[in-house]
Amino acid sequence: MKKLFKWIYKPSGNCPVQAEGFFLNHYFYFRARHRLATIEFYEDRESFDTDEPVFYTELKETEEYQAGWLSKKECKWLVYKGCLKFILGL
Repeated sequence: MKKLFKWIYKPSGNCPVQAEGFFLNHYFYFRARHRLATIEFYEDRESFDTDEPVFYTELKETEEYQAGWLSKKECKWLVYKGCLKFILGL
């Protein structure tokens, strides 16, 4: 049985802050850079390099160049928000 949610790595770094994992058997890639925090979902990890995402959403807009300095805690919550938006198709 697969897990509902699994981190490959939690939000880390600065400019950009990035995170990867799996949600509902879909690979996700989170990135906060410039003025946007976004999340993309793909069928699997291999599709990330070659395919369009099955779902993409902007999670937060900041002042120019501030998204890359969001706290890791806030970015973690933004990933969860993105997963909720993925389920709801928003």
